[in-house]
Amino acid sequence: MNNGWTYFRLVAASFFWGASFNAGALALQAMPPLTVTAWRFIIASVLMLMLFFSKERPTWQRIRSSIWAYILLGVVGVFVTNALQFTALKHTSPIHPALIMATNPIVTAILAALLLKEKLHARQAMGMLLSVIGVLFVITKGSFLQLTSVSIGDVMAMGANISWALYGVLGRKFLKDSTPLATTTMTMLVATICLLPFASVQHADVSNDVLTTAWLSIAYIGSFGAVLTFLWWNQGIATVGASKTSVFFNLVPVVTVIISAIMGEPVGWIQIVGTFFVIMGVVIATLTVREQRRTTSMGEKF
Repeated sequence: MNNGWTYFRLVAASFFWGASFNAGALALQAMPPLTVTAWRFIIASVLMLMLFFSKERPTWQRIRSSIWAYILLGVVGVFVTNALQFTALKHTSPIHPALIMATNPIVTAILAALLLKEKLHARQAMGMLLSVIGVLFVITKGSFLQLTSVSIGDVMAMGANISWALYGVLGRKFLKDSTPLATTTMTMLVATICLLPFASVQHADVSNDVLTTAWLSIAYIGSFGAVLTFLWWNQGIATVGASKTSVFFNLVPVVTVIISAIMGEPVGWIQIVGTFFVIMGVVIATLTVREQRRTTSMGEKF
């Protein structure tokens, strides 16, 4: 595949990801968070199952060998992450969860060091510090002394970030023989089963325009914001590598900030400065990992 086309898709995937926070906020104007999450995953699971069976033609024996790992990751990494994330959007600006989730590569690195005994290096620690400063700067509105006044939505977004990092780390530990498509489909299906009790068609007393916007938003985050993003992201990893692909994740909070501004959300210098610190931190940590891999590769050649 042409690298130019791959990079275009990665930019598009980052846009879809960033816009999902704004779309989720629109859907929450008409429905409770868990209802929005449930319908999102019903749509995504149907599409992923169709893709999974057409691409890999799985057997029950193959799925059964990893069934407990799929259940664990589906509950901890997908159900808990999305339940917390969409509930957070009910209590805070979409910019905050997007910024917090942008630090996920760093949180993953910390958990990998704790659970998988992977090494953390000085530049990774520097990147972590910058990103944490950026997030705290935004959620405290530029005053670190107001840390105790952080909203419940921001706390939930932090919890979602940790849950999603656990998904990646536990996946590396327990699902070494599972394909990315199989892991995503099965864990998504587990999360959908957990969310089925919340899949109600009831909604708040809102106008038809608001209700229509809510359902269109759910359709978007269930298809473009989940399935298409996953496909293009994994194609990017396969074509240009995980390190180069991960850098594009830094565009996600930028997209959320821009769309929030267009939609009338107050965006000032605090959000801009905080976003800059988060992105710089993740870039520094990511470049550190990339250099380590390059050095290892050169060492193996000699």
